[in-house]
Amino acid sequence: MYRALAVARAHAGGGGHAETLRARHGLGVSLGRLGRWEDALTEAREVWGLRCRTLGDEHPDTLVSRREIAVALGWLGRWEEALGEYRPVRESRERVLGAAHPATRTSRNDEAHCLEQLGRRAEAAELHRAGAELDDGAR
Repeated sequence: MYRALAVARAHAGGGGHAETLRARHGLGVSLGRLGRWEDALTEAREVWGLRCRTLGDEHPDTLVSRREIAVALGWLGRWEEALGEYRPVRESRERVLGAAHPATRTSRNDEAHCLEQLGRRAEAAELHRAGAELDDGAR
């Protein structure tokens, strides 16, 4: 369904149009849900590249696409590569959205999970601690 939608959107608005990229993002997510992680990774990388060119590196949609690359890499067991995607997403979201923004909090948790998978528990704990301190400051 997403593939047909992406083709129709590309025909109507072009390959780099926001709605085309949204449909392609959905296709990548769906491929992952089907366990087709290599295909999902390829789609996520292509969408991320197009969004970088059309929206800029730190646009929220671009960061969502980059996160999908990390998710696919994690499912493929390529945790070191995943960390190379999760960390810049978190850093960009902190810079653009602020440390307390829900998307930034998600990124912090993503990065911590990745670090845990790599056996780097002290670094993961530090990220969790930073999130807890934000929670304490909000009370």
